[in-house]
Amino acid sequence: MKSLLTLSRALLLFATAAAGGAQAGERLNWGWFNAAPFMMVAGPDHNQGVFDQIRALLREQMPDYEHQDIQAPFPRILQEIRNGNAWCFVGGVKTPAREALAHFSAPVAVFLPFKAVVRKDRLAEFGDSVSLAALLDDKALKTSFLRGRTHTPPIDALLQQAPSPSYHSEFNEALQMLLARRLDYLVEQPIISAYSARQLGRDGELAALPIRESSEFTLSRVMCPRNEWGLRVVRRVNAVLRAERDGARYRAIVERWSDPDAVRAIRAIYPTHVMQPE
Repeated sequence: MKSLLTLSRALLLFATAAAGGAQAGERLNWGWFNAAPFMMVAGPDHNQGVFDQIRALLREQMPDYEHQDIQAPFPRILQEIRNGNAWCFVGGVKTPAREALAHFSAPVAVFLPFKAVVRKDRLAEFGDSVSLAALLDDKALKTSFLRGRTHTPPIDALLQQAPSPSYHSEFNEALQMLLARRLDYLVEQPIISAYSARQLGRDGELAALPIRESSEFTLSRVMCPRNEWGLRVVRRVNAVLRAERDGARYRAIVERWSDPDAVRAIRAIYPTHVMQPE
């Protein structure tokens, strides 16, 4: 076993050298924010989120960089990457618009389909599933979207057509507004809304309804600036992913915090989509 581990590390170091190493002490800023259970900036589960643990694994396997975690709203992280600064982000979704400003790694994890999250005591108003187009057209209903976020192409297309959507900068900000009845629904991933509601002592008060226009999952990746520095970092990240992504430790990170139904969905997607080569 020890010889196999030694060989694995040697192969990873070889891949790292081939990808182009960092200069000694080169700074790498990892932007992050509170989006539990993907990123957890405080509380008993601090740094135990899916992306937190992937970020920790990358730090461990890329020791020649000086890693710095910087808590910042996602719009600032995106702006730092757009400006070509030494920032990267674990959890970015690749889109044509973002590819113009960032390099993306191979997939690191999967986002299961977005749903419409509502208060359970209002389920009768919404039914078993919803049309997001109809919700956005209903001027009596209020919602809010995370600024700079990418959902799925159908959802993003509907949002672009909406006359004047409202935006927020922090995940919990909108969730608290929903629980306080200041918003009527959110477009969110159930894993995020359910975890956050539990942390607020409001477990069981929310329901997640399928959105008829979109049942797609999305793949999350590491995104870095679209320059030579960012390309070098992404190549290093991909070398780590090749060595780690199909191992039990990594797969446990990806599945953590998911309920049994979500774990089954992730395992069905993982071999054919998450394990995509870069």
